[in-house]
Amino acid sequence: MSENRELPPVRYNRSATWFVSFVWLLMLAIAFASIVKYGRNIPLGEDWLLVSPLTGNEPDLTGWLWAQNNEHRIPLPKLVLLGLLKITRGDFRAGMFFNAIALGFLAIFMVLAARHLRGKTKFADAFFPVALLHIGNWPNLVWGWQLSFVLPTFLICAVFLVILLDPVISRPFPTLATGICLVLLPLCGANGLLFVPFFAIWLGYCGVLNWGKNGRRGISLFLIGSSAIALSLMFVYFVDYVRPNWNPPSPSHMATLKTAAKFLALGLGPAAAGSWRLSTAVTAAIFLSSAIMALLGLLRIKGKERYRALGIFLFFGNLAVFALAMGWGRAGLVPKMGLPIRYVLLSVPTLCTAFFIWELYGPARIRNIAQTALLFLMIILLPSNMILGLKWGGWYRSGMDEVKRDILAGTPCITVAKRHKDFLIHWWDKDQLSNSMRMLHGAGIGPFSEMRETRVARDHDSMINRTKIP
Repeated sequence: MSENRELPPVRYNRSATWFVSFVWLLMLAIAFASIVKYGRNIPLGEDWLLVSPLTGNEPDLTGWLWAQNNEHRIPLPKLVLLGLLKITRGDFRAGMFFNAIALGFLAIFMVLAARHLRGKTKFADAFFPVALLHIGNWPNLVWGWQLSFVLPTFLICAVFLVILLDPVISRPFPTLATGICLVLLPLCGANGLLFVPFFAIWLGYCGVLNWGKNGRRGISLFLIGSSAIALSLMFVYFVDYVRPNWNPPSPSHMATLKTAAKFLALGLGPAAAGSWRLSTAVTAAIFLSSAIMALLGLLRIKGKERYRALGIFLFFGNLAVFALAMGWGRAGLVPKMGLPIRYVLLSVPTLCTAFFIWELYGPARIRNIAQTALLFLMIILLPSNMILGLKWGGWYRSGMDEVKRDILAGTPCITVAKRHKDFLIHWWDKDQLSNSMRMLHGAGIGPFSEMRETRVARDHDSMINRTKIP
């Protein structure tokens, strides 16, 4: 293989371009339609954590941003969500639309990257919008809090795409983009944190490579500085860190491996849970064959192109480490609770990376077959994934409509909290939930603005009287 892989000039393939564009628009339109039809301006789960800062009742905003949520410190997603809520005057659907738009942009960026690498768009590139935007990915689309998954996934994939297209990161815009993404990742929880060491080492290495080049001293300093800042934030992350006591440890190494395999299989969508044996076998075949292709490409290639091969191979290895970490962290819960379908989004980058590996290093005779097979696999699973996504959506809409019905019927605040606590935020008590409802009422947000003043005031006075010291 030649020392430098010359990227071909981009050629316009009208039929493939129109097909991929149509699929992208269709998947994005379905995601938006789902949000419009099912989305409700009522907090769910961790959305309730945003109520006190949104309504001006959080006395320590910095402490709130840095506070753990399970294993995660997620100040950046919290800040983005809070900003969206402030801009939209408390509309909890804002995060839903942000998630869909971000995943839509990520899908089209991957399509454009594939076209840049080969010089034209192929029908198989429709794999990206189908994999990222199908509504089997429902919780990540119709639940604003899942921005805490969407944002780190977007940042991780953005850095990978830069490594794919400019491996030594020698130009100003890729340098700025990767440096910013890297510094933001430790602020996005454990999902981003696990990729920081590899990216920091890679950017630092690229900084060293660029040091002696004419006009690249600034690029070099920025890359090295970004790496140092990201690693420093990674260490700060664990200051006063507390391991959640609700999460049991992995019972065995085998349980960790099985859970990791199931996690990777979720990249195919929630339909993978219909037959774990088959889905894990399929994803194992995709993963191992892609790893072999990446390794063979690394061994065959000489010269500057070797940087790209090395970066892709190491990133694919980082994805494997991430899957093992998920397996170790969730193996104790899987027998009781299973794997939540929101983990679908965290698994998809592995399949996307496999697609690019086959593009760059797969034998020409089977490259198209492998990529088309990935698209057909997602299309075949699309009906099952949609059904399972709609099932989650039905549960969500039914629960939200019952909450809204009780609010508009004038049901006392404490009664609404007691009746719907298990649906809205099961780990809070009814007094904590009803207090947040009163904050939303006072701020005139969502259906809570329709709560009857007398009912709310009476609930509030009653709670104060109960808490007085005799």
